[in-house]
Amino acid sequence: MNNTILTPEFQEFLLLIEKEDIRSIGLKKSPFDEVTSAEVAQQLKGLQVAKHKFPTFYQTKGIYFPPSVNLEQASSEATANYKASLVSGKKLIDLTAGLGIDSIAFSNSFENVIHIEKNSDLSQIVSHNVSVLNRNIKCYNGTFEDYFEQNPNEKFDVIYLDPARRNDSGRKFILEDLEPNILEYIPIFFEKSNQIMVKLSPLLDLSLTIQQIPSIKEIHIVALKNEVKDFLILLEKDLVTSNPKIVCVNLESNQDEFSYNFEDEAISYASFGGLKKYIYEPNVSILKAGAFKNICSKFDVLKLHQNTHLYTSDELIENFPGRIFEIQEIIKNPKKEITKSKANLLVKNYPDSIDVIKKKFKINDGGNITLIFTQSIEGIHILKTTKI
Repeated sequence: MNNTILTPEFQEFLLLIEKEDIRSIGLKKSPFDEVTSAEVAQQLKGLQVAKHKFPTFYQTKGIYFPPSVNLEQASSEATANYKASLVSGKKLIDLTAGLGIDSIAFSNSFENVIHIEKNSDLSQIVSHNVSVLNRNIKCYNGTFEDYFEQNPNEKFDVIYLDPARRNDSGRKFILEDLEPNILEYIPIFFEKSNQIMVKLSPLLDLSLTIQQIPSIKEIHIVALKNEVKDFLILLEKDLVTSNPKIVCVNLESNQDEFSYNFEDEAISYASFGGLKKYIYEPNVSILKAGAFKNICSKFDVLKLHQNTHLYTSDELIENFPGRIFEIQEIIKNPKKEITKSKANLLVKNYPDSIDVIKKKFKINDGGNITLIFTQSIEGIHILKTTKI
């Protein structure tokens, strides 16, 4: 760490250049002899990212920002706070803690949090930042294996980890590719805690994960502003089940969570129907979970088609967890009615891709109209709608 970065003079300078272009700042001579241009750019990048991703960091003077790769790999504060809402107790250990955003969130729910990070520079930065924030977090520089070896009898209310992938071959994401391999470590973790939380990739197959880890109590699929961010599994010692609770959430969307038990989807029945007054698109966390029939079971809606994940009803269902559109018109002559129009597009189970449609009809993005290109059990449709 460069202590000059923490001086009031540098911190004031950083705020003055907050809206500057990072690349241009990196090419200019630094006004501080002890701080390189690259270091100035690094702190500026951190401040700009923090404004939206880590607002607590942004609002706190004296935060030291790490290199870009650490900023990118870190959880957002919103998703970290959601994780922290799921567990509580006296002591939590974060085995792969990185920038510490999750650890900081967990410190609101636990009396003591242990932050494990093997990168010595990053561990030093986190130690400084948690001190500035006055958080009850102990930073340990090393591997969690080293920590366990040095503290063999220590127990925890919760063990949390966010494993990394070991290869970038592009092949299907599997649990065995993780570092650490949680399938091997779960028995060891359960010797030290009755509860484990693991953040996994959204690319993982839900069914296979449940088969491989029978101690899963809950799975949380977490989206932020309709973009899937986290796939969280909560494990409970001595639990054996093939039917964990599935929770789908879409943070910062004003949508209620959607939850069910895994086996409910298999026994649910999807009712199909033609176009009604309203069209519903489930949020991405529900689509990722594959709860396509459960939506029909929990809400009075009809599925448009077996392969169309859109739903319809004549009565407005205001608490539907996703986007809602009201049909204004069914387009019969698209070349005449929508060519060169300005509209938002939603394309689901339609013969043409969104790019082909835009080019074909010369459609410009924007406006208050959403054109839905889709298919129901009655055939192909182009719908002129407004968003509710």
